[in-house]
Parts: sequence; structure tokens; C-alpha cells
Amino acid sequence: MSKQYKYPKNWFKHNLIAVPTGFAGGNCSACIFRNAQKYCEKMSCTYVDSAADSVDVASVYWVGRETHANIGTWTELVDFFNTVPKQKIREISNDIKNRAILSRHTQKQK
Repeated sequence: MSKQYKYPKNWFKHNLIAVPTGFAGGNCSACIFRNAQKYCEKMSCTYVDSAADSVDVASVYWVGRETHANIGTWTELVDFFNTVPKQKIREISNDIKNRAILSRHTQKQK
């Protein structure tokens, strides 16, 4: 029997955007999870960028599609992170991250 979560992964995809930084250091100060370590630790943020001549480690930071001054008051996000297992959140964020990176590389090639 598969477990049903309160918010489907589509909620996550429709509300959060992965922004590639192009370097390994990340941009944690711009990330929506910068003051929410318990949520930050559930996310997938780094990746290996092999599109260049060499293989580099790069990262993304996360933003909301809508402005939220404090994610602690974004009840849907809090409920999502508190009810969905860490591994499932990592899978979803990894998928979104990969799509953002692919899109970035596609735009660079044009």
C-alpha cells in the first residue's frame, strides 16, 4: 500500500523554482531556505556540471514563485515539509534542479 501525502509533488513544482548559480559556492543568502535549516537540509542543491570543458561542482538556490517574507508563515510549505519524508523531498527537488540546469544549458547553446 502506498502512502498518500497531503500535498502532491506538483505543489512543490508549482511553488518553488531552482535558480542555477553556475558555481559551487551557492547563493544561500538569496535562497528561500536560508533561515530554515531543517527544511534546507531536505533539499537537493548541488550538482556536477560536465557541460563545460571540465567537470565542475555547481549549485542552485531556491525561490518561491510568489514572494514570502518568512517561509515560517507559508503554511502550505510548512505542512509540506512536515508531512513528506526527507527522501521524497530530495527526489522532487533533485528533479526540479535537473530541469533548471538542463534549461540553463539549452539557453546557453542558443
